[in-house]
Amino acid sequence: MKTARFFLQVFLLTFLFSACAPAQPAPTSTVPVELTDAAAPTQPALPTAALLTPPAPEGMVFIPAGEFQMGCDPARNGGFSCPPDELPIHTVTLKAFFIDRYEVSNARYAECVLAGACRAPSVVSSETRDHYYDEPAFADFPVVNVSWKDANVFCQWAGKRLPTEAEWEKAARGGINAAFPWGNDEPSCILVNAFDPLSGQLCLGDTSVVGAHADGASGFGAEDMAGNVWEWVSDWYSESYYAESPAVDPSGPQGDTEKVLRGGSWASRAPYLRVAGRSFELTFHNGSDVGFRCASDLTP
Repeated sequence: MKTARFFLQVFLLTFLFSACAPAQPAPTSTVPVELTDAAAPTQPALPTAALLTPPAPEGMVFIPAGEFQMGCDPARNGGFSCPPDELPIHTVTLKAFFIDRYEVSNARYAECVLAGACRAPSVVSSETRDHYYDEPAFADFPVVNVSWKDANVFCQWAGKRLPTEAEWEKAARGGINAAFPWGNDEPSCILVNAFDPLSGQLCLGDTSVVGAHADGASGFGAEDMAGNVWEWVSDWYSESYYAESPAVDPSGPQGDTEKVLRGGSWASRAPYLRVAGRSFELTFHNGSDVGFRCASDLTP
């Protein structure tokens, strides 16, 4: 009887110890497991545009390669007639490029002056301000009183160049055929710093901070392509150039006197704010309504 009880106790102790012992992990297979298509991790698909659009340098926007209609289209011209030097409207094909989102500011231009590459503006005042270029409060306003030569030197110093007239117009049109960079709506002080037809007065009568009229930006994101300051481009001026210009990457006619200005200024009425509008001045001209922006080619 004692022997039976002894074996019963041994059996119970063995059972208890085995129940309390920690569980052993299952053996790990050494056979590699092949992921099926369903189990493979997936990567989010990139939009086609992201694959085709290179990142723009800081402060610039990308203008894609391709065709656009350059010149004045009487049917989409804000109700204005077409001057002879804006005709005929013609198809132009451009390679892709970058252009400054904003007009060159006092602060940016001052960096070139401090580097010894650019000369300071001819005067430090603006139309209504005795101190403008040399006043920190206006650091982010467009530089004015700069000649074509001044603008050209700055763009080269910055590793860029002045845009051609065709590049400027394509950037201003923003992929649409309309009268103004923002479309066909009549100019207003919300869209552009210029003459306001509704009030019959100038919006400011002087420059505004660059990028202050985002609602008036072109479809490519370039701002102040109308109003604020006239902008120098690289082309010499010819009244008849549109009738004879190349269809691919036109760079302007031969010349030695006058360079093209585009976009109108803070003092301009609607006809001069049109994307097709053209003006011109001597290369040494400067004024309180004249500035510029730069462009650059795509890099490898």
